[in-house]
Amino acid sequence: MSPRKNAGRFLMHSAVAAALLLPTMLYAADQITLRYAVWDRNQLPAEQEIAKRFEQANPNIKVEIELTPAAQYFVKLDSAAAGGVAPDVFWINMPYFVQYAKNGIMAPLTPYLKDGDVNLDNIVASSVKAYQYDGQQMAIPRDVDSIAVWYNKKLFDQAGVSYPTNDWSWDDLKKKASELKTGLKGSAFPLVMDLSIDGQDSYMNLLFQKGNHIVPKNGQPTDIANDNAIWVYEQLQTMMKDGQMPTAQQMSEVKTENIFQSNRAAMVYAGSWLAAPFANNPLINDHIGVVMMPKIERQSGVAHSLAYAMSAKSAHKQEAWKYIEFMSSEASQATLAKVVIPANKVAAKAWAEEIKKVDVTPYIQTLEVTEAYPTAGTNTPKWQNMWITSLKKIFMGADARSEMDKSVKKIERIMEQ
Repeated sequence: MSPRKNAGRFLMHSAVAAALLLPTMLYAADQITLRYAVWDRNQLPAEQEIAKRFEQANPNIKVEIELTPAAQYFVKLDSAAAGGVAPDVFWINMPYFVQYAKNGIMAPLTPYLKDGDVNLDNIVASSVKAYQYDGQQMAIPRDVDSIAVWYNKKLFDQAGVSYPTNDWSWDDLKKKASELKTGLKGSAFPLVMDLSIDGQDSYMNLLFQKGNHIVPKNGQPTDIANDNAIWVYEQLQTMMKDGQMPTAQQMSEVKTENIFQSNRAAMVYAGSWLAAPFANNPLINDHIGVVMMPKIERQSGVAHSLAYAMSAKSAHKQEAWKYIEFMSSEASQATLAKVVIPANKVAAKAWAEEIKKVDVTPYIQTLEVTEAYPTAGTNTPKWQNMWITSLKKIFMGADARSEMDKSVKKIERIMEQ
C-alpha cells in the first residue's frame, strides 16, 4: 500500500474519530460546577442525595457541596463575599439575613419566581415573609423550627397530676407546676427551659404570646422593656424563686434537655431539633408526650428557618436558580424530612411521620400560629447579645424593670442601624 493511500486512510480515520469526540468535547466545555455552602454535617447525607438526583437530571451541572462548621460558617462566608467569590448558592439564617440583603450579597429571587415552579403559598408563611427585603424575595425557606412542651408521664403520674393538652393556658402550666412540686417532693423539677441563650425555645415565645413583637414594628420602638415584657420576666423569676424551675445558674450548668432526658424534669420547652433525640431515647421514650405551648393572651411562638440564597456575583445564576428550585420541590423537601421539618407545608407532615414512638404533630400544628424569629437592623447578633446580658442579670435576681431601663435605649439604637 502506497504511503499516500495510507496517509489518506489515517486522515479519514482521524476525521471520523474527531467527529465522534466532538459531542463529548462540547459536553465537557458546557460543564458547570455550582458551589453550595452548608454548615450541618448531620444533614449532609440528605443534601448529597438531593444533589445526586439533581446531577442525574442535569448532567451538565455538577454540585460541589462546601461544608463549614457552624462556628466558622459566616466568618468564611463574609470573607468570600468581600472578595467576590461567595458560593453560588448558600444557606442563610434569619439573624444574618438583613445584613446580607442590605449589603447586596444576595441576588433577588423575585424575577425567577415569576416563571418558576416554586409556589410560596406552599411554604410556611412566617418564613417566606422573613426572607423578604425591599419588596423582593431574597431567599427561599429551606426548613423550619418550632417549639413545643414535652412532659414525662411517669413523673406526672407519680405526682397525681393530669397531663397537659394542646388547649392549655399559661395559668394551667403554673398550676400543674405547683402541683408537681408538691407531688414530686424534690425528686424532680416541675419545669425546665433554656434561659441562657437567645430565647428561641423559652422567653421569646412567652413575649409573642403576651402580644409583643420584640423588634420595632409599624413605626413603634422595641417592646422588650414594656409592661408585658416585664410581666414575662417576672413570671420566670417567680417560678425559679418558688422552686417550680431550677435556678438560672443550674440551667446554665446542665443543658435543660439533659435534665429532661434523665427523668429529672416533668416538663421542658424544647425545639423541634430535639424531637428525634427524645423519641429515640430508650430511657424516656415509652413515657413521654408533647403538646403545643400553653397560651397566654394568644397562641403564638417563634419559628426560625434556614433558607437558600443565591450569590449576587454568581457567574451561573440560571443554573443556581435551577438548583434552588429543585431543592425547593416537594420531593427534595421530603428528603429533608428525614432530619428537619421542611419549610414546605406538605412535606413537613412527613417529618412527623419519620419520628416513631411519640406523636410530634404539635410541632406541625404550632407552625400555623408562629411568628418569624425576630430580627432588626443589620446586626441582630449584636443587639441580641446586649439583651441576653440584661436578661441573665434579671434571671439571676436583678430587678427586671430597672435592668431593662438601663439597656433598652442602647439596644434600640442597634436595632435601627
